[in-house]
Amino acid sequence: MDYWKSAKKEEGWNYLQSIGPDIMLLNECSLHSSQKNFIHHVSRSKWGCGIFTKEKLTEIKFDKSHNDAIACGELKIHNQPITAISLYGKMIDGYSITTLHRSLSDLTHLFVQKDIRDWLLIGGDFNADLQFDKQQPGKSHELFFERLKDFGLHDCLKKFHKERIQTLRHKESSFAWQNDYLFAGKELYDKCTSCEVIDDKNLYDISDHNPIIAEFSI
Repeated sequence: MDYWKSAKKEEGWNYLQSIGPDIMLLNECSLHSSQKNFIHHVSRSKWGCGIFTKEKLTEIKFDKSHNDAIACGELKIHNQPITAISLYGKMIDGYSITTLHRSLSDLTHLFVQKDIRDWLLIGGDFNADLQFDKQQPGKSHELFFERLKDFGLHDCLKKFHKERIQTLRHKESSFAWQNDYLFAGKELYDKCTSCEVIDDKNLYDISDHNPIIAEFSI
């Protein structure tokens, strides 16, 4: 996260490799030679939205309103097909919620297919927080999260933490924003055994976002 401005790209990838995740849903990131299976959609200066996996990854292609805000692919873990989506709340004219709602509409054809939705994982820097609705007219952020619920997707963090958790340390704001999320379809959600936000000061120089790490028993 916030990787395109970081001077510590190698440290960032070293940290990710030390965890050894099966699936990484990354935003504001660039490619790295250590990664062999990936889908990466570039926004600017080699920076973009991506999925990086241990297993072979096949891109799911479809028309998108904001191609650089969605990476979508399928892989198999223990012969179980899983659809992985890296979603970025792209800011346009100061608003991310407009692009998020368009992206959900673009993804609808996947969400409504039960065999795909139940084994679907979607996450990233949504640049969304219910607290935004207190600062601007309407309930656009609340409606975004309600749409995710309506599609049958479940908040992995809330399975283990009832209160919101800070994921963004913004240099221009002291407020404890939660911008980053991980949602899963019912089958994956039921198999989620832990989901934590890692707040480690040793990582602060690498990113201004705290990573979310989830484990699933598949």
